[in-house]
Amino acid sequence: MTVFWQILTIIGSLGIFLFGIKLLSESLQKVAGNRMRSVLSAITSNRYRSIFTGLFVTAAIQSSSASSVMIISFVNAGLLSLYQAVGALIGANIGTTVTIWIISLLGFKFSLNIILLPIVAISIPLYFSAKSKLKSWGEVLFGFALLFMGLELMKANLPVLDENSIMVQELARFINHGFVSLLLFVLVGIVFTIILQSSSVTLALTLVMCNNGWIPFDIAAAMVLGINIGTTSTALIASLIANQTAKKAAVFHLLFNLAGVLWALVFFKYLLNGIDKVTFMIEGASAVVDINSIPIALSLLHTVFNILTAILVVILLPQFIRLAELLVPAGKSKEQFRLTYLNSPIGTSELSLLQARKEIHVFGKRTEAMFELIPQLLIEKDDERFSSLFERISQYEDISDRMEVEIASYLTRLSESELSYKSSKKIRSMLKIIDDMESINDICLKMARLIEQKNNEKAWFNQKMRNEIGGMFGLVRTSIEMMNQHLDNYEYAPDLNKVVELELAINSIRDELLTKNQKRLKTEKIHYPTAKYFGEFVSHCEKIADLTLNVSQAIAEYQH
Repeated sequence: MTVFWQILTIIGSLGIFLFGIKLLSESLQKVAGNRMRSVLSAITSNRYRSIFTGLFVTAAIQSSSASSVMIISFVNAGLLSLYQAVGALIGANIGTTVTIWIISLLGFKFSLNIILLPIVAISIPLYFSAKSKLKSWGEVLFGFALLFMGLELMKANLPVLDENSIMVQELARFINHGFVSLLLFVLVGIVFTIILQSSSVTLALTLVMCNNGWIPFDIAAAMVLGINIGTTSTALIASLIANQTAKKAAVFHLLFNLAGVLWALVFFKYLLNGIDKVTFMIEGASAVVDINSIPIALSLLHTVFNILTAILVVILLPQFIRLAELLVPAGKSKEQFRLTYLNSPIGTSELSLLQARKEIHVFGKRTEAMFELIPQLLIEKDDERFSSLFERISQYEDISDRMEVEIASYLTRLSESELSYKSSKKIRSMLKIIDDMESINDICLKMARLIEQKNNEKAWFNQKMRNEIGGMFGLVRTSIEMMNQHLDNYEYAPDLNKVVELELAINSIRDELLTKNQKRLKTEKIHYPTAKYFGEFVSHCEKIADLTLNVSQAIAEYQH
């Protein structure tokens, strides 16, 4: 029972540390807000600037997993090219070394116990503040305190072992096998990181195991190498539902970490000797014989390893990219029918709302593209081209249905998290917008079917009727274009006066055309089916204009 209780205590200590680092990372993302995304989206094709940007973002938000997923989602969205993304991913690997230095210096060289509870005391009133910014800062402080509380608890509750301990004797069976042991603990580092989904947690656990005498310096160094490979799993998972370019970026991330571990294992003895000499100069003791020097030694190893790997990869960048492209062949793709911005897991509310906004704008552009096919279908006389156009319209409507469901599901999941009143209001506006746009696409499909029925019944419009329908189409096209301009520019409330004026003009023209249609039926002796289809086209056009006005009004509500 005592052993079982001790195991639960160790797991609980690890859980506090894991929750602390998760809370710290997520709250830093909230504090950074859209600025981190703005920095990433501003990456140029200059590989060195891209590397620095990836380094800065990862160091700022304290999560290489978050920054790598962000980069992959940007590639999937077409905001970053493959060459831009690979530089940022290299930088993210270097940026993640900041975390181990913080843990080593503050968690092992200095004791923060005296100030941790005061930090919690300061964080509590901030956490319960009505202002979201202050609340986020409260979460930053609380996460920071929990991180080091968990670290102290792990150090205290993991038993300190000597050479006569049963645990050490058992570990010795795996440790004292030379190069095979190194490979085994590289694998352990990979598996731990994939399970815990955090390189920072695995690094901290490695430091504590060394500090308590469980594993020697060289074995810990092998685990650090494995951790670098394991941390690529998050980006690989995110890329599974992304496009080909994003998959290539994720595979590149894995390849250059594998290459780094390969060169490090080849020169492992020399690398460790060099790190140990530098550690001796800093600490006055060797990491091989003094466990108190291991935290600094492992931090140096992690930093030097990532920097040297980055240099190697930058030199051989074209070859690495070509290999990634070979491993992810182009093949047939239906990327144009896939969500562009919502393929990554839901993060903070601010970032998620931004992604949803962009996805809704893509939805609006698809709606515009679908409507453009209707006038073409109306005048198409060739049966084969007509069938092809009709099939495209049907496909667009299917995509529209799927987009509405997926965006709505995303927004619904987001609404279940902790949100401000303003964010909840924005989600309600977005749900209304996608519902209205899906209705526009439904009407477009109805119009396509009307054209098909009209042709089957040989109910032909004369030139005057075609001109009138063409004029109506032009006004509706303008209303859709205005809708998309507003969707593209959420930062400013739309000028509803112009939208209302256009909608009123369309209403007036609809009434005028329907009156003419009734007179034409009586005086010009046109067939009833012809007049019926004409009237339905005019009414459908007016309904689309109503819906575009609804969207613009919902965008205006979004701003208040």
